[in-house]
Amino acid sequence: MGKVLESNVCPNPDCGSRSGYKIYEGENGSGDNAHCFSCGKYFHDPYQRGSNTVEGSNTEHKKTPTVRGPSHVLSISSTDECLHHPVRELSGRGISHASCERYGVRVGLDSRDGSTPIFHLYPMSKNRDITGFKQRVCSDKSFRSIGDCKNVELFGANVVNPTGKKLFITEGELDALSLYQVLKEQSNISWEPSVVSLPHGSSSAVRSISENMDLIDGYDEIVLCFDQDSPGKQATQEVCKVLAGKVFVAKFTEKDPNEMLVKGKGTDLKWAVLTNAKKYQPDGILDAGDCWSRYKDSNNSVCHPYPSTMSGLTEKTYGCRPGSIITVTSGSGCGKTQFLRELKYHYYQTTDFKIADIALEEDVGDTIGGMLSLHLNKRITLPDVKVTPEVEKQAFDEIFSSGRFTLYDFFGGMDDDTLFSKLRYFTSTGHNIIFLDHLSIIVSEFASDGGERERIDTIMTKLAKLVKETGVIIFLVVHLKKSDSSRRSFEEGATPTLDDLRGSASIKQLSWDVIGLSRNQQHPDIHCANTTELTVLKCRFTGRTGSAGFLKFDETTGRMLSTIEPANYRQIKK
Repeated sequence: MGKVLESNVCPNPDCGSRSGYKIYEGENGSGDNAHCFSCGKYFHDPYQRGSNTVEGSNTEHKKTPTVRGPSHVLSISSTDECLHHPVRELSGRGISHASCERYGVRVGLDSRDGSTPIFHLYPMSKNRDITGFKQRVCSDKSFRSIGDCKNVELFGANVVNPTGKKLFITEGELDALSLYQVLKEQSNISWEPSVVSLPHGSSSAVRSISENMDLIDGYDEIVLCFDQDSPGKQATQEVCKVLAGKVFVAKFTEKDPNEMLVKGKGTDLKWAVLTNAKKYQPDGILDAGDCWSRYKDSNNSVCHPYPSTMSGLTEKTYGCRPGSIITVTSGSGCGKTQFLRELKYHYYQTTDFKIADIALEEDVGDTIGGMLSLHLNKRITLPDVKVTPEVEKQAFDEIFSSGRFTLYDFFGGMDDDTLFSKLRYFTSTGHNIIFLDHLSIIVSEFASDGGERERIDTIMTKLAKLVKETGVIIFLVVHLKKSDSSRRSFEEGATPTLDDLRGSASIKQLSWDVIGLSRNQQHPDIHCANTTELTVLKCRFTGRTGSAGFLKFDETTGRMLSTIEPANYRQIKK
């Protein structure tokens, strides 16, 4: 409709208002039309009045009003005009007259019957004063603003108390009316529930909440009652971050509070917001009282013992556990490679694990030869140790034909993306244990420009996250710093400490276990020179540390066998 032409007497014989009847200039040549704000009827023929004519008019018109068109919905242009529409129940949505009256919700009625709602008018306010209305058209559920609806308060903020214990925030006006009605009608006490809704829907939820913190800060608890669809859930997460500390989240079996009401689930709605709403906690923050199952899962985590020849290690650590980094360190030539081979062979033989081996200083052929030697109890990689091709091939098939052993063919350092793409591949294809030998060579290309320490920190953090997310076990080889002149070298049997790990303190901090190997290679007694001492430098699970036994390298079989500490083992070469 266009501009107001005049005020006149309402042609409705049951009304006859002399102030509420407005005649508007027609749009696009459609002819003048009218609306009465007293009775709510629309008139396409604005001067009709039964069989008579309006005073001052010489033209007679039809008696029956015609059906309004879409232009009638758009005809309201001011807040004052909205106030002329009646407060009515919204029977189609289960909302009572009392609920609408509480919030000042008005209804535009169809002129044909004077009772069918064609649109709703929801008051918008600033500083608790109504400045505009949001108009909701019933036929297509579209919205438009009338008056000043920018930067307004939450819907209902002008009627709720400015302070209180619980403030319920819904996504839409119908939801606010529904929740208020259920809480009010099902309460055994005289109570005016504080229920408001977002003025502009979920898409601007954070902004609306932020602009209404004066009201929100006046309440002890905020209960979010947003829709259960994707936009509603997204808005819930975003708003929770703003209100973290006193915000609770309600969930429903239907899409929203109004659907709960319409489908007769008012009681369920009541308890959903009063007792079942869960307090929001940011990701990673848990109520310990809810973690019984996590505790049981952790407590029941399987420990995989070390080989029987390393019983001292098992006594101190109970073995390796899923989701852990076990760092192995020693001086050069002290038996790390053979020690790791023993572990690979042991877990291949005693579990159904898939094993991945990233040996960056060893050729794939050498890796296979070392494993075959363990299987045959012969050092077949030596030129004077002979086995038939048939025996060699049979041993190869027995170990490697199962598909449980995967090798990585690469030598030298690599960038982080390459490393972790390989690690993620192994974890995604069901590998349970990954041997990574060694960390120092991975970062070696950065040593000259001073980036080694920072890169180790990054890699260790990513490794720790990876094992916790996937449950994989990583055996990580780390080299030692060069020993200073005030102490004997690691190659002379000095026992390493955590502070001797080369590169960064993050290695000792983020490793679950740290196992040190020491061996006096230059000992005059060949038995002592071939004996390696195992030391647990750290065990996060048990806290037990110290010497964990001795292993003697057998020159004939190539195996590391359990032994007692040899006499004069700690003698230093002079």
